[in-house]
Amino acid sequence: MKKNLILVLLIFSFFFLSGCISKVMQSWMGHQQSELIASWGPPQQVMDDGQGGKIFIYFTTRSFTSPGHSTTTVTGSAYGTGNYAYGSATGYTTYTPPQTSSYNAYRMFWVDKNGYIYRWSWRGL
Repeated sequence: MKKNLILVLLIFSFFFLSGCISKVMQSWMGHQQSELIASWGPPQQVMDDGQGGKIFIYFTTRSFTSPGHSTTTVTGSAYGTGNYAYGSATGYTTYTPPQTSSYNAYRMFWVDKNGYIYRWSWRGL
């Protein structure tokens, strides 16, 4: 049940953040490239769009660390009856350390030959 709740929250968060990023990107449609550069700074990469304009590419590396966790397993046996029960048990603990992962998040704007933004795209939250 707890895993299902976490999954639902992750899916909701993804769609919520996706919508927010798309709204921000959409808000730049029709603006001059100079306004974008004044707000976001110079792009990390510029490519030709094949139509006389440019593609401005902004990217950043994002990283996250998953928490470490441990699992303890105990096995045992018991024998006897009543007040004369005997047994033994053994156990071991497995520890998984925190893991750090990273990815690049991209924001791309297509700028026409007159300097106006006419298309956008993004990848990675």
